[in-house]
Amino acid sequence: MKKLKSIGFAVIYLLIPILLQFIVGIELQIQIILMQWRGKEIPIDALEQMLSNYGFNLILISMINLILIAGMGSWYYFIRKRRDVSPVDYRKILSPKTVGCLAALAFFAQFVCSIVMAVMAFVFPDVFKEYQKLMEGVDINVLPAWATLFIVAVWAPLAEEIVFRAMIFRTLRRGFVFWPAAVLSGIAFGVYHMNLIQGVYASLMGILLAYIYEKTNSLLGVYLFHLSFNLMNYGISYIQQQAGLPELLQGFITLLLMAAAGPGLAVCIYLLSRIYRKQEIEN
Repeated sequence: MKKLKSIGFAVIYLLIPILLQFIVGIELQIQIILMQWRGKEIPIDALEQMLSNYGFNLILISMINLILIAGMGSWYYFIRKRRDVSPVDYRKILSPKTVGCLAALAFFAQFVCSIVMAVMAFVFPDVFKEYQKLMEGVDINVLPAWATLFIVAVWAPLAEEIVFRAMIFRTLRRGFVFWPAAVLSGIAFGVYHMNLIQGVYASLMGILLAYIYEKTNSLLGVYLFHLSFNLMNYGISYIQQQAGLPELLQGFITLLLMAAAGPGLAVCIYLLSRIYRKQEIEN
């Protein structure tokens, strides 16, 4: 019964952001209909251009994330404040040792994701082309660079971590031991992205994020990792574009980093487990 209850609440928490996106889309269509009903003609070309505009869509996403942060973030705060008295060592999370470990973990995770995407591109070439087109919507040049970085790398991770780790994983953890809860929350994270390529690597990333949440017992730990991961994604792309290295040399360096990604990720996970080993024994 406890397991079914935790799954039921987790599904509800997953449906909230999905339904919110649907409602925002319906609201936009209603506004367009009302404007037409009032006699304000909207050129079809202008309307299609607006809806396909990546900057417009990013702003809509940031508004949805604002609602999620305000609503579900407040609920999470209420739960932690009133119902959950488990200790959180924020000094330890913000220590150079933990922050450095999370940053290194995010760096190696970038190249593990590159391996996953390379496999997906080989197995599903047509789907991967669609994914590449979709990713144009979060290019650094869609909006002013600072706005894109804020929406994609700073704002979105906070909303996603509140929903998927603070709410969904935490809820599943009440009914399951770690691994089933981590896998289920990871799958939910993948489903939320609504495309196959992102869905696969987001599911794997969701399991890793659940592990970080389990260790740090805090939203702050997973947010620092997610923030680092998204910022590094833009940072690595920028360095590759500005370095001016020959394409062959750049490809060789990338292959070396991809080869080191698995062992590097394993070492970082081990170090994180060592950092929080004492806390687990005390708890």
